[in-house]
Amino acid sequence: MDRRIGYALMMAVVMVTLAPGCSQISSKPAVERTAGDAIHDASITVRIKTAYLFSRHLNPFRINVDTRDGVVTLHGTVSSDIHRELAIEIAKNAEGVTDVRDELRVARNGSEGPEEAERTFGEAVQDATLTASVKLALAFERGVKASHITVHTDRGTVKLTGEVDSEAERQLAARVARDTEGVKDVVNRIQVRG
Repeated sequence: MDRRIGYALMMAVVMVTLAPGCSQISSKPAVERTAGDAIHDASITVRIKTAYLFSRHLNPFRINVDTRDGVVTLHGTVSSDIHRELAIEIAKNAEGVTDVRDELRVARNGSEGPEEAERTFGEAVQDATLTASVKLALAFERGVKASHITVHTDRGTVKLTGEVDSEAERQLAARVARDTEGVKDVVNRIQVRG
């Protein structure tokens, strides 16, 4: 339980830091999306991850939450269909959520895989911090539409996915991630629309 309290405190600090810059978003085209929109989406993600943290039935380190214009996409692994339904229900009830897309997988035999035992609490916190740092760096970088890029970090390796308009934008996003302090490696799986 101590690790959950520490994580909750860290997430609360992040929410307090990000909350003043949040704005209510409307259905803006992707072209008009602002850094405030990205921060608002990040605050929704933090709310959901914090709720998962306090659920004794869910492992918040095995569920990734991505938010874009209030639409939440859940990725990762849960131990049963009941856990999947709980994760979806928590996300639907978070303030600011307009829709939830379920891309969760149910682990075989109800286990969450060997990776869970290998990843420490400190690594999970560091990865969450790096993910947030990269997302913010992308949001403030001219020439990159951060809202089209998903960031996931595992043990210091940042994986970028999504679609962008050009190869230059794809390369710039990778460079921004690589230049973020603490990032060990970048896997660039961003696709160029074509």
